[in-house]
Amino acid sequence: MNQQHSLLQIDGVTKTFPGVRALDNVTFSVLAGEVHGLVGENGAGKSTLMAVASGALVAESGRVVIDGTQTQGDTEQARRLGLAIVRQEPALMPDLTVAENLYLGVPSEQRPSLMSTSEWAQQRLRQWSENVAIDANERVSSLTPEQRFIVEIVKALAAKPKVLVLDEPTEHLLAEDVERLFERIRGVTASGCSVVYISHRIREVQKIANRITVLRDGQGQGTYDAEGLSEQQIVELIVGGALDREFPAKAGNGSANTVLDVASLSGAGFTDVSVRIKKGEIVGLAGIDGNGQREFMSALAGLIRSRGTVSVNGNPVNLRDSQAAAASGIRLLPGDRHRAGIFGELSVRENFSIRSLPFDSLKGWINQRGETRRAREAVTDFAVKTPSVETPIRSLSGGNQQKVVLASVLASQPKVLLVDEPTQGVDIGARMEIYKVLRQAAAAGTAVIVVSSDALEVAGLCDRVLIFSRGHIVKELRDGAVSENNITSAVLTATTERVRGTASIPAFWKWASGDWAPLAMLALAICALGLYAAHMNEAYLSARNLSGMLALVATLAIVSYGQQALMLVGGIDLSVGPLMGLMVVIQSFFLNDGSALSHQLTGWAIACLVAIAVGLVNWVLVCPFRLHPMVATLATYMALQAISLILRPVPGGIIADSLLDTIGTQIGFVPVIAIGAAGLALVLEFALFKTRTGLVFRGVGSRLEAARMAGVRTQLTLLAAYVGCSLLAAVAAVPMMAQVGSGDPNAGINYTLASIAAVVIGGASLFGGRGSFVGSLLGALLIIQVNVVTSFLDIGDSWQSYLLGGMILVSVALYSKSREMAVAK
Repeated sequence: MNQQHSLLQIDGVTKTFPGVRALDNVTFSVLAGEVHGLVGENGAGKSTLMAVASGALVAESGRVVIDGTQTQGDTEQARRLGLAIVRQEPALMPDLTVAENLYLGVPSEQRPSLMSTSEWAQQRLRQWSENVAIDANERVSSLTPEQRFIVEIVKALAAKPKVLVLDEPTEHLLAEDVERLFERIRGVTASGCSVVYISHRIREVQKIANRITVLRDGQGQGTYDAEGLSEQQIVELIVGGALDREFPAKAGNGSANTVLDVASLSGAGFTDVSVRIKKGEIVGLAGIDGNGQREFMSALAGLIRSRGTVSVNGNPVNLRDSQAAAASGIRLLPGDRHRAGIFGELSVRENFSIRSLPFDSLKGWINQRGETRRAREAVTDFAVKTPSVETPIRSLSGGNQQKVVLASVLASQPKVLLVDEPTQGVDIGARMEIYKVLRQAAAAGTAVIVVSSDALEVAGLCDRVLIFSRGHIVKELRDGAVSENNITSAVLTATTERVRGTASIPAFWKWASGDWAPLAMLALAICALGLYAAHMNEAYLSARNLSGMLALVATLAIVSYGQQALMLVGGIDLSVGPLMGLMVVIQSFFLNDGSALSHQLTGWAIACLVAIAVGLVNWVLVCPFRLHPMVATLATYMALQAISLILRPVPGGIIADSLLDTIGTQIGFVPVIAIGAAGLALVLEFALFKTRTGLVFRGVGSRLEAARMAGVRTQLTLLAAYVGCSLLAAVAAVPMMAQVGSGDPNAGINYTLASIAAVVIGGASLFGGRGSFVGSLLGALLIIQVNVVTSFLDIGDSWQSYLLGGMILVSVALYSKSREMAVAK
């Protein structure tokens, strides 16, 4: 080691959760230039300890010192002091590009210009591997689990940390990338960096670590030199005694009964695969990733299209979708548990029973007592560490979440069980239990297929192993030939090339999921509708009609910009319409003919302060009080409308003509306010995609927790969005004032739904993270155009609702489908 001083010192840390003492007076020290292994069972406190170190959690007692400075439980402070952490579930924002995630993931002083972010990010990726198959401009949502983990590691390395924490870093990596990771670890420690290496893979820890600290049930069990401990000794320290590490007995000759019969199955990534699995046996699929084994498994689960013949217990199976496969008795235990296995907001009980509800229901009614009993039995059988079965599953450790998913899949009593990485993130003690459970399932008549990146696991668990290469089965290992060495040798000699790249996405859907597609489709719709209207009625293109239409567009567009800003961060504001009406009502008392300038300025000041106050109230209700945005802003909607009606029970207070003329100023037939609205859209669009503020807005909406971990001040961002939305609604009330001419309390009501419609039609995601201000402008233009066209064509006001509703449905369906198709499976 280069130096002997401590870069990370944790003294006497205690952390409790409801019903659980996660850490109990834990002390942990990492020296400069060393790799320090941190091992223990699921729920032992490893990830919690590192969350305390990173500031993500605040301990009840104890202290954390990074490079000589005591921290105050602040993630941004820990980042500034040089701590970077790679979590089990990558803390990435899926709607941002790889480059944008890397940009936000490094300290501000290390960030390049936003204009050169893509090139900078691609250089960071090439430092991982010269032939890395990750495009810096690709959205994270389109990456495979392995690629996302590589991005997470590259992000941590790009921060040039003093202390690098790696939490289960190899679970999604292939052998070649594990070696790359070890090379990077050796490189950073040679420069004096400390590395904390958390893993359930004991042999990896022994290979890379200098010292090892063991945690058990939240308590430290000592720190040891890695060279002085055998694998068995480490295991015994982890579990607190000797552990039987033998794999369960294999099936031998087994039964002659065939459970699963696959004949000439082909699909994306694999061709002409045939396999039979008999009762009592487990079949493993091995090969370099990308050679078809996982695609074959996905086809059997009905997740991707395939052609060929499949039967279960002699009955033909239709694999048209996952529901059909499940109805036939085929169930998948997914490899990416975080995204495809758990329902984060549901309880452990609900996550367990959701795949086997018929066992607890009668004519659609759930017997909660029976459901709870089965869930408790599963928690006991699988040694799931949870305060109760009613605990939200998202609060459990990764390994415990995975055990619940496995228990849930097995509880459905599948005829065919497809297992992707059966012990990924699971501790050593639980692994042996999982192996026994899988063997018991096979013996009971379930056909079991296993895909695992661990050759030893495949060899110890499986009766037969099928080697995949370039989408074909090229070799089969049976009986005594099933060994770790033979599997590795067969995999390496079967092919020397690895199929790289992201999941295959059709060109149209990839384009449709991008930022430009909504703009192009809206522009096409606007032009087509305009040409049709002009063909049917020449007056449509008259200067008078276009001038009036553009004035209405400006009003709707400006309030839509506020709605868009808020929806980018995952919010929504139903109060914008009544707020616009209140603005006009307030000004109707101050902007009359003959009013002194000071009186008018007072009106403008009051309106501005009221708008800011409304934004603050909405933020307080949503953030500190944690009300749903729709509930909070609906309450504000009613309050503002009530105030407007109190001030002006009936329309009154004529606005000065001179002011109305100024607001309605035109250049030719184009209102100046429309030019301003278009210019504002361009400015906001530039800010959204070319400034850090815009990047932060998109990041918060894409994934709030990941943005917080990246050092973004999420509450301040949400405050800015709510206040900004209200201020833009107040600005939109100015051109509306020219349209109504007096204090009408109902003037803005229709703008609430219209502003949301314009944003949605413009391509925004209802869940945050995606959107466009130019898209909002075009959406507003299309809505106003539809309203005007129906009047010109004299087809009835009802058609305004039909067409608007149809446009919203088509837009949501198209954008949702395209973004679903562009997500890596």
